[in-house]
Amino acid sequence: MDPAGTVATRSAGLGEFSATLSWRRPEDVSGEPTLPALPKATRCSIVETDDENRREILGEILALSEADLGFALQRVLRSLTIAAALSDAVLETSVARVVPVRAVPAQTLQALALDVCEAGFSVRFVPTWTPLAEGEIGLGIGGAERELRDFIEAHPSWSTV
Repeated sequence: MDPAGTVATRSAGLGEFSATLSWRRPEDVSGEPTLPALPKATRCSIVETDDENRREILGEILALSEADLGFALQRVLRSLTIAAALSDAVLETSVARVVPVRAVPAQTLQALALDVCEAGFSVRFVPTWTPLAEGEIGLGIGGAERELRDFIEAHPSWSTV
């Protein structure tokens, strides 16, 4: 949880993928992980499970720029394709950009920062790794949860989600 008064300048985009690699024989299944490490500009969660002659891979990738998100998803697809080709596996895959990277409009960012500052909280600006919906703004409340929630809920311009 971000410290109280931390205002998110942008939020991470989220991409999800799934893949199934199928081999003719169980002994053809590699004991090694299928995917390489992804770029440091991303955060990812990947689960690989084997079942006889099949490997299922599910994953989520977070990135703070559309370019980094696209590059990471492209790298996943390329790695899966190479792994399937080199091991004579059948590959089924799907990829989706679930939430785009969102930048907070400058006017909205400034208005929230001024209101938080006038309420007596220190303000700092950072991107957030939490994907946000259109129109949402990330505000750290760590260490002042109740005070900031009360402030936001009482303010005519802001509401909590």
